[in-house]
Amino acid sequence: MIANTGTPRSITGHAISGGLIACMLSGAYAYAKYKNNAISKQEAIIDTLKATIEGGIITACGIAAANALGSNTKTTTQGIVEATAFVAVGTASVYGIQMLANKNCCITPKLTKKD
Repeated sequence: MIANTGTPRSITGHAISGGLIACMLSGAYAYAKYKNNAISKQEAIIDTLKATIEGGIITACGIAAANALGSNTKTTTQGIVEATAFVAVGTASVYGIQMLANKNCCITPKLTKKD
């Protein structure tokens, strides 16, 4: 154990919580941008959905990394490698979502027309 992170936490539960919080905050932000005519309704929805998924992934990977670092069943090296892997998966997932939701992607330009 590298650090006493307490009782292992539920990765799924925290992923759902992180996604809900990200949805609320990004939804409010996107709505404000939509009301100021800075983005279209479709862009606001896409931005909110993207942030919701990213928030869930980031939270889940952070909790999984903390659980790995605080595990009593792993050696220090195993905990560090596992935590690093969780952070890498989270980073790659968020990068992938950003690339898929990019406005230059072949899918989203059809959806992001002005209202």
